Amino acid sequence: MMKLPELDSFGKVLCVQPHPDDADISMGGTIAKLSQKGIRVYYVTVTDGSAGTRDESLVGKKLAEIRKKEQEKAAEILGVHELLWLDFEDLGDYTIEQVREKLIRIIRKIEPDAVFTVDPFAPYEVHPDHLKCGMSTAQAVSLYRLPKLVPGTSNHDVTAIGFFNTAFPNTFYPIEQEHLNRKFQAISQHKSQFDERSLQVLFSYLAEKSRAYSPVEGQLVEPFKVLPPVALHVISEAYML
Repeated sequence: MMKLPELDSFGKVLCVQPHPDDADISMGGTIAKLSQKGIRVYYVTVTDGSAGTRDESLVGKKLAEIRKKEQEKAAEILGVHELLWLDFEDLGDYTIEQVREKLIRIIRKIEPDAVFTVDPFAPYEVHPDHLKCGMSTAQAVSLYRLPKLVPGTSNHDVTAIGFFNTAFPNTFYPIEQEHLNRKFQAISQHKSQFDERSLQVLFSYLAEKSRAYSPVEGQLVEPFKVLPPVALHVISEAYML
């Protein structure tokens, strides 16, 4: 009854990430390929990334500025069309409702065909920024037409919502080695987050994951849970799609 949308059919894709680097890590190969095909990819980064360090001297505005510049360099490598920043405090006391309101306005303005974000339903995910980002995005995609939440409405149809970092993938988007290489190059820009050793560990994990999830031997893929927005409300079978 519910046909899953084809990623290559999109004209505009909105990626909502909790911190600078999340989308690069989880779907950088897909973003590189989509942008290469002429599809416009927009990034929304929910937090300022100011808490992502064990160095107390960097916590706050100083780190936020560093991470924004790192994300700008990474996005250029992947071909991201535009970067949008909500600038909520990393690990701060903001709410799902606050993020949802801003995302509704962005969806109405950009009119993306698909919206991607972290999976807030993933087992064992505990990071509050990831949980709030994923849930606020899912709610925004489901409810963006309703003037009760934000004055105004929209006649645009968001075709799909895609979740990355998911335990329940149903879509395995094929990428080539060149896209994986660009993904690794983009991740390498996040020098405040990864030293050379941790980068190599991450690259090994991501490369193996890309092969392991592929239904075709030798093919590289990135896994997602892709759903039509209608599946986000009272469709108890959505987890099986």
